Amino acid sequence: MSCISMQLDEFWDWQVTSAFYVGVHLINAHIEKKTGNHYRSHESVKNAINPYSKLSLAKLSEEQYNAYNKLQWLSRRSRYLCKEKEGDFSTGANFTYDKHFDRALGYLNELIIFMNTEHKIGIEAFNIHCLEAKKKEYQHFVHKEKDKAVA
Repeated sequence: MSCISMQLDEFWDWQVTSAFYVGVHLINAHIEKKTGNHYRSHESVKNAINPYSKLSLAKLSEEQYNAYNKLQWLSRRSRYLCKEKEGDFSTGANFTYDKHFDRALGYLNELIIFMNTEHKIGIEAFNIHCLEAKKKEYQHFVHKEKDKAVA
């Protein structure tokens, strides 16, 4: 199994944001495969994957839909220093730490599992350096000690 190494152990805000945009591309690929459509706004993507709407053309399960939404809000929190709760745009000292990146990895891991299962795309595991992630076992993210992360 080949792995891509991530050696960053700071800039957690950008790592969370990057995780979200990987999720965006995965979900957009899912929507395109299911419907042939390409959506340009986050709102139209959410409508297309919403498991509660009869009009959704590329529904996800409730769990996958929630993972996508939570990943989006972690990204917003990271970029704009706003509260993590959806709809709360007040700002404050809401800095991003490795625990937030770990949450983002969990949500992204769920979306990758979905895409591998649903569309057979075969995304392999990534080596990461995040002490919070060391506590968990993700199918698509493997914690490597910093000095071992160099490929």
